[in-house]
Amino acid sequence: MGTRAKVLGAVVLAAVLGGAGCAGTKEAARDVESAVPGLSQKEEGVVTNVDKDAHRIAVKSVSEPVGQEVWFALTPDTKLERDGQLVTWDDLDEGTPVRVSFEPAAGAEKTYKVELLTGQRAEEVKQKAELLGH
Repeated sequence: MGTRAKVLGAVVLAAVLGGAGCAGTKEAARDVESAVPGLSQKEEGVVTNVDKDAHRIAVKSVSEPVGQEVWFALTPDTKLERDGQLVTWDDLDEGTPVRVSFEPAAGAEKTYKVELLTGQRAEEVKQKAELLGH
């Protein structure tokens, strides 16, 4: 039975990675990453809430059509950066376009880095957010 489960798991994984169905390579990789705990992920969106007391931020995703709001827990180890330079909480406001690197967790996600986006990428994220009604 153990071998059968391993074979079935390998077949499912191969189908997802191979882009079976209508999912493209990026979508298949995102599906696998989100299904496997412990893998680092990235999400782009617009900050909708900054809770400095609880050390967390809420980000409205622009990569999903429904644009879910996700809470990210920030620890002393979380890097806050803009253009590769470290910044502080004071630079993080509601409406700021960001890219968050995190690991899925129960409750607020475990956050490694928050990049405050600038230039063309920031404009693209803002435009996507407006199109999604954020």
